[in-house]
Amino acid sequence: MRCPECGEASNSRLRYCENCGAKMPEAPQGGTGSRPALRPKRAMDEPSYAADILDEAEAHSLGAAYVPAAAKAAAPADTAEDTDPGQTGPRFDGPRWLASVPAHSQSVVGLAILAFALALSILPAFDGVGVVGTVLALVGAVLVLARELRLAGEATGVTKLLPMVLYRPEVPAAYAALLTALAVRMLGLGFTPVLWLLGAGLIVHDQYRKVIAGPEGVLARYFDVKQLLVVPEVVALGGVALCVLTLFAPWATVSTLPVVADAPVPAGPPELHVIPAQRAADDVLYTAGSGITTLSGWDLSGSVVVELLLLSLLGLLALRPEVARPAWTRFASAGVVGVSLLWALLHIRLSPGPIIFVIGLAAVGVQAFRQLRESQLQAHAAAPVVAAYDDGLDETERMEDEPDPDAMGPDEEPEPDPDAMGPDDEEEDLKPRGR
Repeated sequence: MRCPECGEASNSRLRYCENCGAKMPEAPQGGTGSRPALRPKRAMDEPSYAADILDEAEAHSLGAAYVPAAAKAAAPADTAEDTDPGQTGPRFDGPRWLASVPAHSQSVVGLAILAFALALSILPAFDGVGVVGTVLALVGAVLVLARELRLAGEATGVTKLLPMVLYRPEVPAAYAALLTALAVRMLGLGFTPVLWLLGAGLIVHDQYRKVIAGPEGVLARYFDVKQLLVVPEVVALGGVALCVLTLFAPWATVSTLPVVADAPVPAGPPELHVIPAQRAADDVLYTAGSGITTLSGWDLSGSVVVELLLLSLLGLLALRPEVARPAWTRFASAGVVGVSLLWALLHIRLSPGPIIFVIGLAAVGVQAFRQLRESQLQAHAAAPVVAAYDDGLDETERMEDEPDPDAMGPDEEPEPDPDAMGPDDEEEDLKPRGR
């Protein structure tokens, strides 16, 4: 401690300076007294490490609190200023636009866009995918969202409600295929088609990287796309492509003009002949196209179902041979062709759309008939062959009471079996022989 008057160092225990005699300031409280041990108490048999003692002495000389090395190692690392103090998980190091998205998933963003597009389809001014397409899109969206949250460890209380079979990678892969088919139906100009292409593109791109692509992906384990390029299956592929493309062509025409009732005819003499004629509306002459609207195949009811059935048929044809198939799949091709043909006959008109659709469906029908014929031949070949009756005796074995026909003489005859005799044979034996 130094003297405040002369600046010479002096003993802190003295009250007056040894050099100038000035009064020394009071020593800090507790500086020279006894202090409690800063180290935790150790057992007598435990050695005292010199490094801990030196660190403790250095901390005391600096006036800082002593913290053991074990406590420093157990203390959490200091968080940066831009991190959340309540954050429990690791910091997200992906794209910045996914930082605030639940599960940091690109699929969740696509699901939000699709939900907005489905909500807009309720309004008459916006196009939609129909009732069946909307229901399938909503159900698949719930399953994919639950799977993404489960993989990220979020909303565990909700994700536990669904069975584990719905979290398999085949579910998001099938949903990606469904969205691809629905996006083809929504191709066109407008705000809703843009939303569908954007949302479906985000989901398909994300799920393709996660569950579809790769050696362990769904595509490599179940399907072989090269099978669709061989001669028998390529006919069905071309037929399905032709059927889907013809859905964009005109199929029917509908008049949008209101029906105007006949004008009342005033009473007149009997010889006055009035020809009844329907009066046209005032805006007929000024309506573009005379009030006739052309409908494409997508505007007809059930078009989305027919598209999904045809595309699912291609999926069955692309399955690997080692993949197990249910027994009903051999009739699936014929069933798809039958349902599609019935739908086409219900909406057929003298238009290029339905005629070309039936031609493409005929190509698919050829492949379906060939596949059904092959399945029947395989089932017939695999059927067990009924063996001939075997009495359990060897050919060399004979019963003791049965004579051998080869050892019998010309005059010897075997005794008849009573069970094999008829009523006429018995009566013949009872009659006396005439002389």
